[in-house]
Amino acid sequence: MKKLLLGSIIILGMIIIYFVISTYPRDIHINAEGMKYRLGNENIGKEESVRIKIDGKLYKSIAGNKTFKGIITIEGEEIPVPENQRQLEIHFRKERYGSVVYTYIEDGKPYMFNYGTIYIDKSFSKATFTVFDRMDNNQGTWSADNGIMISVPAYDRGEALGISNMLMNKYLDGYVLK
Repeated sequence: MKKLLLGSIIILGMIIIYFVISTYPRDIHINAEGMKYRLGNENIGKEESVRIKIDGKLYKSIAGNKTFKGIITIEGEEIPVPENQRQLEIHFRKERYGSVVYTYIEDGKPYMFNYGTIYIDKSFSKATFTVFDRMDNNQGTWSADNGIMISVPAYDRGEALGISNMLMNKYLDGYVLK
């Protein structure tokens, strides 16, 4: 009887340790060169190198859902959000993508700015963004034909496209970004 109780306690302890370790927030710090480019053959040669900084924590729930809390800075990008309110909370779907939405207060009123979508690899060492084009009514759109992309780490368009196609594979459902 004592052996059964001891065995049960050990197994329960191992389960608790597993959940504590697997749900403990992981620090994310990326400071790397990436590429900003527009899709489509007519846009080849117009890509530009950008510095991307991602600082925050990645949380994982017991159910396996991942949430990033932190700040993403992309050199040269104009984010119409007060700098002291750029903290993000990105909830990733099981396919490892999530909306990059800034929530902020200005003149006492709440606002939201949807930058686009981020796709990550399992280790959060590679990322690609679909960046919304702004319309006159401030609505955002993106197209696989000519949408704006940012991929990190990448040093040229080919490498950036490879990262985007790999990370967006399930979303693209066989379509290949060019």
